[in-house]
Amino acid sequence: MDEALLKELTEAISRLGYDVGYHHHSEIGWVSSAYNDLMERAAAHDVEEILREHYLQGKLRGAESRRHEYLAPGTVATPAQTPLTVVTRLPPAYRMVEPPAVTSAPQSIDRPKMVDRPKALDGFTLTR
Repeated sequence: MDEALLKELTEAISRLGYDVGYHHHSEIGWVSSAYNDLMERAAAHDVEEILREHYLQGKLRGAESRRHEYLAPGTVATPAQTPLTVVTRLPPAYRMVEPPAVTSAPQSIDRPKMVDRPKALDGFTLTR
């Protein structure tokens, strides 16, 4: 087998594996089609096992790269960088005697029309 062809196939399948690992692509559909095309080309030269290893290594590198990208220093706030919020708790006795405005129903609630008296019960009206 030509060395240039082997290098081309291994790079292509490694990129495919990297994309699958990094972007969490499903291996059904276009990924399966691309993988099978590369494996058919490799079958003619009997190097399927080498490509399979490069695909799995690319998948692992893609997943590791994604994991390290999200865990890189500076991208995620550390506890020392995040300010702590101070929560003041009111004593239980104060919560029991809250002002009525806090415990009463909101002002924006209107009476629903379904609880109004039906117009059919008003009877007929004369029209002139």
